[in-house]
Amino acid sequence: MIKDISDSQILVVGLVRNCESQIEKEFNIIDAAFSDAKTLSWLVIESDSQDATVAVLERLKSKKNFDFISLGKLSSTYPKRTERIAKCRNRYLEEIRVNKKYINYDFIVVADLDGVNSELTQSAVKSCWEIDTKWDACFANQSTAYYDIFALRHKVWCPSCCFETRDFLMKHGTSKFKARQSAILSRMIKIKKDEEPIEVDSAFGGLGIYKKSSLISAEYNGLTSKGDEICEHVYLHSQMRENGSKLYIIPRLINCGWNNHSKNIQLKVRIRRRLQYGLAVCAQFFYPLFRKNT
Repeated sequence: MIKDISDSQILVVGLVRNCESQIEKEFNIIDAAFSDAKTLSWLVIESDSQDATVAVLERLKSKKNFDFISLGKLSSTYPKRTERIAKCRNRYLEEIRVNKKYINYDFIVVADLDGVNSELTQSAVKSCWEIDTKWDACFANQSTAYYDIFALRHKVWCPSCCFETRDFLMKHGTSKFKARQSAILSRMIKIKKDEEPIEVDSAFGGLGIYKKSSLISAEYNGLTSKGDEICEHVYLHSQMRENGSKLYIIPRLINCGWNNHSKNIQLKVRIRRRLQYGLAVCAQFFYPLFRKNT
């Protein structure tokens, strides 16, 4: 049985880098959305910021429910983005496991803090506790199109890494435009709010709510054994699934609409890109003829 949110202690965790203009707004939105919790606290991991992010975090730390850890400059030691992100995420997992002040927390909320939770509401959050589905982790949906295909694994919808699929298609003669459309953009489907929860092997979408007991048995990894970049959420969730955890996208857990990740499938953008692609194809065809006749 899932403990009711009003009786629960919840910890929000996330990563920041160069977020001085956004972090306080994100804190206020997410903090309000989870205000039904008995106790709500924050732990943010910062690295590699070149703006005033740390100063803003210091100011937020004056609030009794906010804390942060700065890991300094990691990019020189971990130049690959997903590896660096995994290192930062594993730091908050370490704190949750060993820091006694987090021992009695029930749920861990992992949140992106770059604007993708701009429309998150109290009722959207509460919907996770109102469904009959018994979950170990639940993930956000978007009102326009589900965007996070990189973190998604579903046996029909997205069974493998979207970027590996894109590269495979391009290797075998598909244009970059068509490969991207097939492997990534076409999978950004709209999930209606009144649909049933969708069980997945992995997802994220900018917000994940985890049972603490299920989350801390796993860890993040951002690289394959060959050193290639992978989604750190997929690695974590594969371990959770092996341990018997149930993961779901919750359609009513809306956190935003169009964003920087999904805007490429908006109609006006699709039309513009299609025209650009058509012109490029025409240019490739006619240019040799032009050169031949001049």
